[in-house]
Amino acid sequence: MLSSRSAPAVPVITLQSGLPGPRVLITAGVHGDECVGVGVIFSLLELLKTELRAGLVFLAPSLNPEGLRRGTRCLPGDERDLNRLFPGDSRGGLADRHAAAVWEELRDRRPDALIDLHTDSCASIPYALVDRCVRPRADANLIEERAWALAEGSGFTALAEYPPDLYRRYQLDRSLTGAMMNLLGVPTVTLECGPRRLLDPAAVEEATVATLGALTALGLCRRPAPRHPSHLGPGRFRRDAGPRCAAAGVLRPLVGPGGRFAAGDALAEIRGLEGQRVERLRAAESGVVIALPERGWVEEGAVVATVALPAR
Repeated sequence: MLSSRSAPAVPVITLQSGLPGPRVLITAGVHGDECVGVGVIFSLLELLKTELRAGLVFLAPSLNPEGLRRGTRCLPGDERDLNRLFPGDSRGGLADRHAAAVWEELRDRRPDALIDLHTDSCASIPYALVDRCVRPRADANLIEERAWALAEGSGFTALAEYPPDLYRRYQLDRSLTGAMMNLLGVPTVTLECGPRRLLDPAAVEEATVATLGALTALGLCRRPAPRHPSHLGPGRFRRDAGPRCAAAGVLRPLVGPGGRFAAGDALAEIRGLEGQRVERLRAAESGVVIALPERGWVEEGAVVATVALPAR
């Protein structure tokens, strides 16, 4: 059964199985230039009419409709990252108020789990991010393990978010998934798949399969996801920032997405416009490259790769 009601700016579609089960939110487009998730929601809207076996699913195709229309990451008129402002502030600036309206709309659905759809870059393997409980909660370990089950059910490489100090510094506890986990105790997963700015058909298909796998882990479907070909294998990993360059210049990556490296290996070079090597950046420890920046020129202090390191 399908029903729909809308907040002024955020459409949410409800699919009901008619049987008891978890209430699951699936959201996309909090960053307006990340379009793959919108395509995934459209695919799920059709597939779940027959695949949903228990519970309820709430589908939110775009949490930032104006950003989607204009192709901008942030909410037009406010350059702050909307996904660092939850639960928002109804008396704050434009993005604060929008975050508060989105938060109220989603919180009132009383979700048991949240799957948030994102994209990283055109040079990235797909991965599933598990947020951290960094605020005191007696059930913190249980929530995180439930989130890991969601991530592992996707078939993508599952990564714990940045270490707690960086997690707080980057305000990830105020991302939608981080706030849901830390404030409401809702297990969450962020699925990162595909390039920005277009509904890439292959990425939409991969992320749809991964989302159905996460729903299967919750008992809502019977569509387990196979391991993605890029999966890093057994063991748990965490996301971390690669080395930062000390000088501006042309970024020449030396290890591509999915490439493994050892401590001391060169990950990238910075070169001047006449071809001279300005800097060579080496790995501090062994790991795997997850994603590369979508730019040829980097400024001083830029991260030259997102990497996966053994979890700790």
